[in-house]
Amino acid sequence: MMPPLVYASGIQQSLAEDTAKILGTSANSKQEFNHLPHLYLSEVGLSFFHPEARSTNQFRIDFNSGTTGWRIKRANHEKLIKKALGKSERPLNILDCTAGMLQDTLLFLSLGHQVTALEQSKILFHLLQDGISRSEDQNIFIKLDLIHANACSYAAHAKNFDVIYFDPMYPPSKKNALSSGQLEYISKILEVESLENNATKDFEVLQLIPARKMVVKRPIKAEPFSFQTNYQVSGKTTRFDIYI
Repeated sequence: MMPPLVYASGIQQSLAEDTAKILGTSANSKQEFNHLPHLYLSEVGLSFFHPEARSTNQFRIDFNSGTTGWRIKRANHEKLIKKALGKSERPLNILDCTAGMLQDTLLFLSLGHQVTALEQSKILFHLLQDGISRSEDQNIFIKLDLIHANACSYAAHAKNFDVIYFDPMYPPSKKNALSSGQLEYISKILEVESLENNATKDFEVLQLIPARKMVVKRPIKAEPFSFQTNYQVSGKTTRFDIYI
């Protein structure tokens, strides 16, 4: 069940009601929902709160600061992902099957590529749209097509892509236990929406999409989804498996 959307004041009521209708939930101004998972609309944008998350802060996507903003500014230093994409005399048309918080998509855009990013979660999709609308740099999103869709369903009619990029959520380990507050919140969002994925099965479907290559992001010690990998680009904690 989609959580309710709570708005801070009457100024946000109209937008809250429109957004709630799209999400298939209710818009409320009552504080009685504060102890439950809920979306929150205020003058600073749309956010999500879950009482069981270790972070007491509401989860909001901000492209103007934090790690995302920092990575965009140093896109040319992201040697691993640039090497995984390979050299090209023209901008690539990339399908990012797992948009998440758009961190890797923003790197692709910073490098001048065209990106179609898919996000299956309604909540995360709307949080992304809100974050984009508040971004101080709108130019970086010109070549982005953000779509609310399940990647495997989209795969049936996907065409004209140079690169298929697949970055499934890393499985929680005893060491990190989703130590990142952002990752924990994404996990909570998927839980609230009852969204479950089998990364291996998803890979098998996505690999059938016609493209020049498929790039799969994996933890450095994880088994590849297929041993037919053409080559790998490895860092200290992350590895890119390349299928041509």
